[in-house]
Amino acid sequence: MSIRFNGIEKRYAVYARPQDRLWEWLSGRQRHRVHIALTGVDFDVKPGETFGLIGENGAGKSTLLKIAAGTIRPSTGAVERVGRVAALLELGAGFHPEESGSDNIRFMAALHGLEGEAMDVFIAHATDFSELDADTLARPVKTYSSGMFMRLAFAAATAIEPDVLIVDEALSVGDLHFQKKSLDRILRLRERGATVLFCSHNLYQVRSLCQRAAWIHGGRVQAIGATEDVVTAYEAHERRRYAHLRLENAEKQKRQEAAQEKPVAKPSMAALAKIVCLTTETADGINPAQVDSFQDFLLDIEIESYSDEPFHVMFAIVRPDKDNVFGSSTQFRAQGEPLRGMGTHRIRVRFPKLPLLSGEYLWSAYVLDDSGFQVIDMAELIQPFTVLNEKYREFGVTWLEHDWVLVE
Repeated sequence: MSIRFNGIEKRYAVYARPQDRLWEWLSGRQRHRVHIALTGVDFDVKPGETFGLIGENGAGKSTLLKIAAGTIRPSTGAVERVGRVAALLELGAGFHPEESGSDNIRFMAALHGLEGEAMDVFIAHATDFSELDADTLARPVKTYSSGMFMRLAFAAATAIEPDVLIVDEALSVGDLHFQKKSLDRILRLRERGATVLFCSHNLYQVRSLCQRAAWIHGGRVQAIGATEDVVTAYEAHERRRYAHLRLENAEKQKRQEAAQEKPVAKPSMAALAKIVCLTTETADGINPAQVDSFQDFLLDIEIESYSDEPFHVMFAIVRPDKDNVFGSSTQFRAQGEPLRGMGTHRIRVRFPKLPLLSGEYLWSAYVLDDSGFQVIDMAELIQPFTVLNEKYREFGVTWLEHDWVLVE
């Protein structure tokens, strides 16, 4: 194992007022309540494994990562680590705001026990990876934007070639170029045999990066195992948790979506490729509002690329409650090669006899980088359409081939 959690529990004393700490100390009477952030955490992360942590905000994920990194101690239990550990937790954690970026990099090298030539190599690697110029590195880090903090922190955390890398939601900060560069760095560390403990709300990245995962809920490990099993269980829990809100907002959302004529695109600040339009077609015409079950169906996605960087295209059929019915990507084709080249690209997907049953559906489309992890551009919940199933009496979302057999 690289990391082993043995019966971890973390408790915090919560005081209603700051002065209650003093009164408790003077009187010897408890004036606080106990908040249990984690309890009963007992599992290990294997060497060379990329392990995901998922769960809603406040579940205890960040607390567990801090315990794994050694920045806080558990109230009970112990954590065992094997190898050199690097952690990227809160943005800018471990950096002195009054010192320059260069001085903070040097300080991080000293914390790792580096000196002499080893320190010079560390500083050179971190500086080069951060892509921050000399003037920026000479400024106090308190003047940095969140994106600059991200660059400096990630560069310093990974410049030592760690055996264990702990990442807590840090990759959601910064520009598209550096997010991709950081993900590529994580992939290279993984290929080299490093262990990665990866916490993210981006379930697509967790599915793509991690071999195993744990779902933390209410301070406890709710599920642990193969990533797909754990993420599916978490998604089912989230659907149940928000069921009443979806019922209340369903009619309002349908009216808003019906009035929508163009894709709601959310391009990045420096998009390398952009979704131009999404078009559907049946024998009845272009972008039909109503489709019959088992009609032949065509989906066209037009992409405009502004660079020679390779990319993938992904689509999803989505219910109004945002549950995914089906999705696929050019990455999943037999050859799996990304698209490349500047200019217009048109992707066509054929659905022979679309097997959707009666219901309301929408489309979502995404442009991904060549690794299939990073979203470059998106157009979500667009082109609403209704499916009417007049031929079959079966119910649900999709029709499945089946046979009835009388056994007795």
